[in-house]
Amino acid sequence: MCVVVAVVAAVVGGVGLGTADRGIERRSAVVSGVPVEVVRPDGAAGRLPGVVVAHGLSASMQLMRGFADTLARRGYVVELVDLAGGGANTERLPDLGDGPAADARLDRDLDVAVRHLRAVPGVDGIGLLGHSMGAAAVVRYASAHPDVAATVAISQGTMPFSASGPRDLLLVAGGLEFAGYREGAVEGVRAAYPRGRTGVTYGDAAAGTARRAVIVGGAEHVGVLFQPRTHREVATWFDRAFGRGGRVSGVGVRPFQRAGSAMLLHLAAVLSFAVVASALLGRPGDERGARAKVPLALALGVPVGAVLAAVAVVGVIPRGVLPVGIAGPLAGFFGVVGLLCGAVSWRRDEGGGKRTAVSAVVLVALTVVSFAVPAQLGWAHAVPVGPRVWALLPVAVCAMVFFAGIELLCGGYSARAAALIHAWTAAGALAGLGLAAVLGLVSWLVLLVAPLIAGLLVWQGVQAAALRALRAPVWVTALVGGVLLAWPIAVTMPIG
Repeated sequence: MCVVVAVVAAVVGGVGLGTADRGIERRSAVVSGVPVEVVRPDGAAGRLPGVVVAHGLSASMQLMRGFADTLARRGYVVELVDLAGGGANTERLPDLGDGPAADARLDRDLDVAVRHLRAVPGVDGIGLLGHSMGAAAVVRYASAHPDVAATVAISQGTMPFSASGPRDLLLVAGGLEFAGYREGAVEGVRAAYPRGRTGVTYGDAAAGTARRAVIVGGAEHVGVLFQPRTHREVATWFDRAFGRGGRVSGVGVRPFQRAGSAMLLHLAAVLSFAVVASALLGRPGDERGARAKVPLALALGVPVGAVLAAVAVVGVIPRGVLPVGIAGPLAGFFGVVGLLCGAVSWRRDEGGGKRTAVSAVVLVALTVVSFAVPAQLGWAHAVPVGPRVWALLPVAVCAMVFFAGIELLCGGYSARAAALIHAWTAAGALAGLGLAAVLGLVSWLVLLVAPLIAGLLVWQGVQAAALRALRAPVWVTALVGGVLLAWPIAVTMPIG
C-alpha cells in the first residue's frame, strides 16, 4: 500500500512541478552580487507594472515563487531576489538581520533589485512585496522612495510606521502567528488612520493614501504565504494601486502548486525508503542471540537528562562558531544529546560488509536527492554555496552522533518499543530547543524553523524504523539521518 501511495504522490508531484511554469517565463541573473530571477507572462508585450518580491530570514526566493506565479499570470513582471545571507547569495547578513548594519545591507540589496527591474524593457512602475525580514525591508525602502507605487508587507511584526508613507500599504499577518505579527499589521494602519480595523480599506488608492490590514485565519508564519486569501488580497491590492480595475480576483492564484508538489515528492521518498533499503541491504538474517538492551526506564529517562544538559551547554556555544546562522548551536545541541544517550547504551556495533558500505553510500545519496531536488524546485534553495559548503560537515557529524545515540538506546527492543524511544528522544530534543530559545540561550530563529526540524525528525524516524527492521548497523542509520538533518540546516539558515 505504501508503495502505491508513493508512486501516486511521485506522479502527481512531478506533474505539478512540471506544469508550474506554464504561461510564464523566468530568467535568472546575478546583479552586483545579488541573485535575482525575473518572471513575466509568456510572450507578454507592451508596458507592464513590476513588483520586487523579498523573502524573510532563513529563506530564499524559492519560498516566494508562488507570488511570482500569481502576479505574472495577471500581467505583472516580477523580480524575486535572494537578499544577503539567503539562498544563493553568499554575502554575510550582519547580526542575523537585526540592527542598523543589517538594515543597510538589506536596503542595498533591495535597491539593486529595484534598479534592475526598472531597467527591464517594458516595465512601467514598481511595487514591493516582502515577508517577515523582507517585509520590514520593503516598508523601509518604500517609505524612503515615494516613487514606489504600492507595498505589501506580510508578517513584518512591530516596527516604526509613518503616517505619510509608504504609498498604498497592505499589511498581512497569519491568525496563528505570534501576537507581535498580528499587532504589527494593525499598527501599520493606525499610524495613518488611528481608528483603523482589520479587513477595512482606508484612504484612496489613486492618491497613494490607501492602507489595509488583513489577518488570514488558520495561518502561521510560513503558511500565510501559501493561503489563497493572501494571494487574492495581494493581487487585488496591486491591481487597484496600478489602476488595473475590473480584474477577476481568482485569476492565476496557485499559491501551493510548487511547494505542494515538492511535498508530495518528499512524501514519496519517505514511503518508498523501506523498499529501496531492503533491495540494497537484502533481507535480515537470523539473529545470533538477543541483543543486550538498557532498561526501558533508562532508555526513556536518559534522553530527558541529555536534553536538559544540552540546553545548558548550548548557551555557551558561540553563535558565530559557524558561518551559518544558528547552525553552530544547533549542531552542538544535537551532538551533546547524542553523546550522552550513546554513553549509557554503547555497545560494539556490527560493521557490515562491502554490500552494507555501498548500500549506505547509495542511501545517503538518495536521501540528499530526495530532499534537495524537490526543495530546490518547490520551496527552498537547497544547493550549498559559499561558506555553507564547509559548514555542512561539522553539522552533519553532530547530527550523526545524535541519531547514533538514539539507535543505541533502541538496541534490543521490539519495533514498537524502539519507535517509542526514538519518538520520545526526538520530541524531547525539539522541546529542549524551544526551551533554549524561550530562555534566550539560542536565537529566536529556532522557534521559526522548529516546524522544519520537526518534519526532518519525523522523516528520519520512518527511515530509522525501516533500517532497524533490516537490522542495519547503527552507523548506517546515523549516516543517513545525519545527512538528512544537516543538509537543510546548512543550506537554509542565513549566512551571518
